[in-house]
Amino acid sequence: MFDKNLIKRTVLIILLAVIFVQQQNVFAADLQIRISNININWWENFSDPYIKNYIYKAILNNHEIKKAALKTEEYRQMIKISRANEYPSVMFSPTFARIKTAQNQIFDVETATLRSNLYAIPLFTKYEADIFLKNHDKTKFAKKEFEAAAYEEKAADITIAADVAALYINIIKLDKTIKTQRKINDIRKEIWELTKERYKAGLASVYDVTYTDRLHTESQIELNDLKRQQKLYLHQMAVYIDENVLSADKLPRGDFDKIEYTKKIPDCISSEAVIFRPDIMKAEAELEKAKIDIRIARKEFLPTIPIIGTAGYNALLLKDLFNWENVFALVGGSAMQKIFTGGYLSANLKKKKIIYEQMFETYKQADLTAIQEISDALCMIKYDTDKDNNNLKKARLESANFDIIVERYKAGIISYLEMIQFQETLLNLQTEKDNSKAQRLIDYVTLYKATGAKVI
Repeated sequence: MFDKNLIKRTVLIILLAVIFVQQQNVFAADLQIRISNININWWENFSDPYIKNYIYKAILNNHEIKKAALKTEEYRQMIKISRANEYPSVMFSPTFARIKTAQNQIFDVETATLRSNLYAIPLFTKYEADIFLKNHDKTKFAKKEFEAAAYEEKAADITIAADVAALYINIIKLDKTIKTQRKINDIRKEIWELTKERYKAGLASVYDVTYTDRLHTESQIELNDLKRQQKLYLHQMAVYIDENVLSADKLPRGDFDKIEYTKKIPDCISSEAVIFRPDIMKAEAELEKAKIDIRIARKEFLPTIPIIGTAGYNALLLKDLFNWENVFALVGGSAMQKIFTGGYLSANLKKKKIIYEQMFETYKQADLTAIQEISDALCMIKYDTDKDNNNLKKARLESANFDIIVERYKAGIISYLEMIQFQETLLNLQTEKDNSKAQRLIDYVTLYKATGAKVI
């Protein structure tokens, strides 16, 4: 004998496994689309082992991305709902009724009270003859809504990728800046202590001691601010990739000195980068949607042609219910034309035309903004690269000067205090150089976002 409960549990487990596999297949396909949207291989141009991995994790786990994907799926179902209105609907309505008639007096004859049952098994069908393709246009409208939502999801993918990359660059820059600031803080502390010793020897004033103490305090405050900012960035990164914020400090990251963009940025960008930007394509889809909406509003002036039908069995006795003689059927059609609606139809048509004009203006503005953003990104890359190169040159010259200062100290020409003061200047220049490098790298990310991930 087979255990029925065991068989039921086995069948349930198999069904759940099939559903799980189907969901995983759908999720994998959706993930591949999102990975394709962000041009994931472009991030290999950065010589860093972690940046691409963090972007992948964000695309995989970020809740805003999942929300955008669900919004797209919602509009996909709206297409099915709209398409369903193009087909007939069929309803099944088994009915039982107890009938009792009242006693009546017809001249001198009294009719008896009648009690009987009524059994009916009808099928009802309803269909609107879409001669003017009104419902078909509504389905096209829903498709354009889905298309716009899909482009919005793609834009969200690109934005998340760019935000994560810029955030990561700032985090590893802060790693380097904090190390430099610690050295500056140690130097200022040492300068302060040396100044106190000079004051005791009568070689420095009270003002000198107070001034160096203030500089040391300021460097300590700046170090704390940098640590605070680093914590906030790490927390933000943890949220992007759906990790525990409490363990954000343990997130692995590379060396800021080693990260660099290894590919040459083109001097100009093809116009295709503007055409295929998700926000431009979304604006185009919404423009088409508004145009279809005008067509639907025009067709509201046309008559509606509903067709109804019903068929089934009807009997007073249950045993006679399925006799062929008890079959009944009804088919009917009509045409309904709106004659007076208080100006609703005309106002609705004008409203849809105004919405179309608004969408057209939005599209033109989006086109101009896209060109501006790409031009701005190229401009920032050009001037920030020049600035970074100049800062690098300054740091190298100052480093060479510091080597000379060290030799002069060893020769007894200058004091130790003068040497470490010069070293502090060199460290400040290094921080300035790190900031300009980070800005230049983020400019590349800005260009990536401005071109809709189509940058070469």
